[in-house]
Amino acid sequence: MRILLTNDDGIGAAGLTALADALTKEHDVYVIAPTSQKSAAGHGISVHSPITYTRLSPEKYSLRIAADGTPADCVKLAVLYFMKDGLPDLVISGINQGANIGSDIIYSGTVSAALEGTYLGIPSIAISNVSKKFIEGYTLAAEMLRRNLDKFMSFDMPPFTAFNINYPSQPHKGVKVVRAGINKYTDFFSEVGENSLLIDGEPTTDGMDEDTDVVQVRRGYVTVTPITLDRNNYAMLEKMKGMK
Repeated sequence: MRILLTNDDGIGAAGLTALADALTKEHDVYVIAPTSQKSAAGHGISVHSPITYTRLSPEKYSLRIAADGTPADCVKLAVLYFMKDGLPDLVISGINQGANIGSDIIYSGTVSAALEGTYLGIPSIAISNVSKKFIEGYTLAAEMLRRNLDKFMSFDMPPFTAFNINYPSQPHKGVKVVRAGINKYTDFFSEVGENSLLIDGEPTTDGMDEDTDVVQVRRGYVTVTPITLDRNNYAMLEKMKGMK
């Protein structure tokens, strides 16, 4: 397959390297990733200024580009420009440094890059290593994805739907297909200088359903969640259709 790799941690990130090392054995790999850290960039794109880029030595890849843009920008650059004459069969975003579970996905540049891929009509996967301290997790996550890639590709995915995968902070016990939870944080702002505030906080799982990525990844399972760009609340739409 022709696989496009991107991420939100920057082109030199360990997770991207681990993923590329695993996939270049069997696939034609293209890399277009941000020049620097773009975590929590969400689904932003660059519309007010040009995106500069640098062609790097391809090494084992068919193409390797560092772009001064967001993760979603990188996918657009690939599909609409650099790979327009030979589109990727698959977009993989990651392997992220840290979890992208529950409500975190609304902020995630990693997940947004995968959703951008499916928005442009390309099957897409986001993958994350939950613990930044579990360095071995990058290799384990990459190998798990490599072994299961054909299985993921075999599903007839609806339009605008991507897989969000999280690897636990230990060698995984198995794989759980679960929904994304709605996790909360003990968020607060700290003063770090004059007129300067920094957000901080810890996640909480109080009262959370067990059939969620937040709970199962903490129990040592790889979690797989199909996520979609469709933001409609269909039950509410039906309730409100009688409004005049």
